Amino acid sequence: MSLSSGVLITDALAIVAAVAGFHIAFRQNWVRRWLARLSNRPPPAAPVPAEDPAHYAMIIAGTMLMAFGLIMFAFTTSYALLTASP
Repeated sequence: MSLSSGVLITDALAIVAAVAGFHIAFRQNWVRRWLARLSNRPPPAAPVPAEDPAHYAMIIAGTMLMAFGLIMFAFTTSYALLTASP
């Protein structure tokens, strides 16, 4: 059994989404520094406190993105493997 190129591309995008979601949810200081570099702003001088309102929004959004990537990977791969002709 071999997977088609469409399944492999979808799986690669799903893995990227899962990894990005993990970083957004659990490595927020790193993501904030990276976004500051992209926008040519100075990075935050000190770590952002946990009481920051964006902290909880980033946890929720990152977890949702990570779950979406994992589910898309699992469903795409399992459907392709279960419907493949021998």
